[in-house]
Amino acid sequence: MIWKKNIYDTLTGCATLCDSFATECSRHEDIENWYRSIFLNLDCADMCRQLAMLYVRGSENTRLLASACIEVCEKCAQEVLQFENDRCQQVYAMCQQTIHCCVSILEMSGQTSAVHPATTPMSLFYGIDLRETLYN
Repeated sequence: MIWKKNIYDTLTGCATLCDSFATECSRHEDIENWYRSIFLNLDCADMCRQLAMLYVRGSENTRLLASACIEVCEKCAQEVLQFENDRCQQVYAMCQQTIHCCVSILEMSGQTSAVHPATTPMSLFYGIDLRETLYN
């Protein structure tokens, strides 16, 4: 899969924003009201960061993580929507943008997997099988 820089930038941008927002939330005096938001933002940041790495590497597991990332970003976006301040609106908008990028990843992967099936040639494993026979 050929990766697009704007998707990578969105994923890493969301990770950075959610990390910093979680840190800001942990400094609130009424932190009890922010616990869920803190944890969801940290989850979102971790998920987006990991997806960005798999995406750039062209991992066969990118689609799996993109699907999960959509769910986590939706939860994060809905959680921050209940708080009415500008920073929460930024996180909400970034999560929405990330969801669109994840959908794009799913659509791209679907197109390429039909053209190039993900099969591993048997010759790649021939040496491994032979080695096991020799050493056992």
